[in-house]
Amino acid sequence: MAGQYARGVRNYIIRLGCGAFMWHFYAVSVGWLGIKPLVTINFGTLLHSDNAIINNGLAVLSGVLVAIAGDFFYYWMHRAQHAVPFLWRMHATHHSIRELTAWNCHHHISEPLVAAGLVSLPLTLFHFESGVVPFVAMTLITFQVHLSHSSTRINLGPLRYIIGDNKFHRIHHSLEPHHQRRNYGFFTTIWDTIFATAYWPKKNEWPEVGLRDQSEPLTVRDFVMFPFDRRRWRRAKVGSGEKAGN
Repeated sequence: MAGQYARGVRNYIIRLGCGAFMWHFYAVSVGWLGIKPLVTINFGTLLHSDNAIINNGLAVLSGVLVAIAGDFFYYWMHRAQHAVPFLWRMHATHHSIRELTAWNCHHHISEPLVAAGLVSLPLTLFHFESGVVPFVAMTLITFQVHLSHSSTRINLGPLRYIIGDNKFHRIHHSLEPHHQRRNYGFFTTIWDTIFATAYWPKKNEWPEVGLRDQSEPLTVRDFVMFPFDRRRWRRAKVGSGEKAGN
């Protein structure tokens, strides 16, 4: 367990550094290309109250709405990652994890580049005017990353029909055949509900996770080269996107 934790933290730090570089490159490229938003949404005007307490609550609500909107694009990117062989090879690095925790939820270093094209670029066309919204939204999303992969069996009760918890996301990582192609959403469960991919785990449903046909990367080299290692993918059915080799 200690070794898995250390590898997870190490790979997370590597991915964080590569991700920061890619996002900076993306931001510079968007400015250089002169991409302008098509729609501007001013939450400061739409959600405002003279009461300070209510106003703070509306600011949090604004962040939730931004996160839900962003998750629409993440949902479809995630489905593409399980359907397109090349994208699956990169994403499978994440699914190979055998013991999910709040700190080993690393993805391959190339995934920020995929997210930049399939999530951030569409979101660039929408501009949210309110200084607190990006901060609140990013805080919520960052918290959600760790909550969704944690081993603590938290039950959000009725809120789970809006916000995804770790029991909901664990189904997505499950080895069980009847859990395949389920629960693609990350921050919210709304899009899975709308597009009929939601699976609501039973009270004590806590399946084993990982990939049957792929071992978890144990070294930095293995982590970086995971999608490109021919020996790995010669043994597996590439791109099927199933947890049990599917």
